[in-house]
Amino acid sequence: MAADSAELGVKAVLGRWEAAWNASDMTAMWQLATDDVHWVNVVGMHWRGKAEVQRAHQFYQDLLFKDRSCKLDEIESIVPLPGGAFVAVVRWAMGGYRRPTGQMRPPGKDRMSLVLVPRGEGLAIAHGANVLIDEEAEAFNPIKR
Repeated sequence: MAADSAELGVKAVLGRWEAAWNASDMTAMWQLATDDVHWVNVVGMHWRGKAEVQRAHQFYQDLLFKDRSCKLDEIESIVPLPGGAFVAVVRWAMGGYRRPTGQMRPPGKDRMSLVLVPRGEGLAIAHGANVLIDEEAEAFNPIKR
């Protein structure tokens, strides 16, 4: 897959992810994944397999995130792997939400690493890890200083 084609494939998955998240449609969101997907969420929980990953996301979507918006900020990198797979690092603008403790988390940024593998004419998510960007700590990033 050429670089332009890879970017288009990754953008297609991310566009469908964003639309599914904003519609609170976890079924559509996880149709973008392989059956054996692994997911590490923003607080470090590790879920295995599409059924488990989708069930966990549905639980938290219903409990906390139903009205939490998601917008792609930037594709930071796409790195090819053998066999036509890619690792993509992307940044999302996320709306605020109320935590189970009742405390509000204000809108912020998340960084997501995805392993995307060929499936049919496109790509599917085989692994994902979502990390909350700590804006205060980001100011001290030694690479960006």
